[in-house]
Amino acid sequence: MRVTHRSLVVVVLAVAVVSVVGMALQWPSGGGLDEPPADFLPEADPQDATLLSVTELVSDPDEPTMLPGATIVEIDAELEASGERITFDVTDETGDTYRAGQRVRVAEIPSADGDDRYYISDFRRGAPLAVLGGMFVLAVLAFGRFQGLRALAGLGITFAVILGFIIPAILGGENPVTVALAGALAVMLVTLYLSHGVSAKTSAAVVGTAGALLLTVALAWGFTEAATLTGFTSEDARLANFEVGGLSLRGLLLAGIIIGGLGVLDDVTMSQASTVFALRRANPGLPFSRLFAEGLSVGRDHVAATVNTLFLAYAGAALPLLILLTTGIDPLPAVLTSEVVAVEVVRTLVGSVGLIAAVPLTTALAAAVVAAGDEPPPADPPPVDEPAPWTSAVRGEDHEEWIASLRSSRER
Repeated sequence: MRVTHRSLVVVVLAVAVVSVVGMALQWPSGGGLDEPPADFLPEADPQDATLLSVTELVSDPDEPTMLPGATIVEIDAELEASGERITFDVTDETGDTYRAGQRVRVAEIPSADGDDRYYISDFRRGAPLAVLGGMFVLAVLAFGRFQGLRALAGLGITFAVILGFIIPAILGGENPVTVALAGALAVMLVTLYLSHGVSAKTSAAVVGTAGALLLTVALAWGFTEAATLTGFTSEDARLANFEVGGLSLRGLLLAGIIIGGLGVLDDVTMSQASTVFALRRANPGLPFSRLFAEGLSVGRDHVAATVNTLFLAYAGAALPLLILLTTGIDPLPAVLTSEVVAVEVVRTLVGSVGLIAAVPLTTALAAAVVAAGDEPPPADPPPVDEPAPWTSAVRGEDHEEWIASLRSSRER
């Protein structure tokens, strides 16, 4: 079958229709899940405060409820809204968490006897995160220029889809898997074309990404069922389910695999398509077989590095868990097959299989489009004997005269 850019566009349009229809049918309308229990609603909003002093109190080191290295400290803080000074005791789990000058969020716990208690609910990290975000934007713009600007726009759209559609739709009671799939396809279409332009190269990457993503979804679904993964090992998922009620924890697990897998697939498929088109520009006479073989050789290197990257990313995120498991008394086979580890194994291996499948699929599509002659030939390079522009412009002289004058000046 002859693959042209037009045929790829037909597939892209079909993917777009599926995404748009899926988002329209599942668009959040409010409601759908059980309301959280009234007893667990926050009693009062946290307030901004600044720590004025931190004093370590004498505590019993043999206290069974205290962690090793933990201390009890007395906090003297000032509420920024009212200027009121408050004093309260908290447990410092590490022994060096709190210090004077820190900006925090303080929450109040009312009590029946009127003796309200305070605790630090979180730190205020807006300023350092804003600085880091600014550095990231400047780095992207400095290196990517206009394409970097388009990539940042795509990143903004990704955030908008996740925060404006995926999360509200899941909270509205829709199936997390179909919501994540529809949203992921929309993100893929918009960000790839926005970042890399509308071209046969981008279309090949889009179709390759869509195919590998569907394979990832099928594998994730099948092995989640086969391994009887419930999703209950994630404390965050259980807390979210407890707060809003009615969430499918297994669905959330699958949705996370879909969204996480898309980020890796975008990178690999675009790189493969770019490689094939670069080969074609370097040698317009390469046939499909050579384009596919050479592109695949680059893809193997990419896959080898990315698979290890996936494992390291998941291992880094789960490092405290790995430490906990390796210091336990359970044998290694029992640890590896426990759900808390099996979830990460399925997530990593399913994502890796989808990644591997994306390489030959995208490479074949890009090579077929190039071999079909759908891409315009590269511009002819300038003749070898044509003098470079800067040589003929020096002092208005010809290239040979300028070389002779340079040699004579060096002899003198």
